[in-house]
Amino acid sequence: MINIPDLIGLVQEKLPGAEVNVLDKTGMKDHYIVHVTSSQFEGMNLMDRHRTVQESLNPAMRDGRLHAVEIKTATPA
Repeated sequence: MINIPDLIGLVQEKLPGAEVNVLDKTGMKDHYIVHVTSSQFEGMNLMDRHRTVQESLNPAMRDGRLHAVEIKTATPA
């Protein structure tokens, strides 16, 4: 299990300054929806954006703290 502040920290390590919102999808602290807004996504296609976020979450996936994540990305308006 992983808590929301730790998830946010993992993403912000990879994407400093990103706005990260996390929702516990099941209430079990292992399935989350992660919405990341970052200017660093400018010029990236959707798959590259998602890969970037996924890379930041890989440590938690590998050690079993995170089972599943739904990723949503955006650039600042």
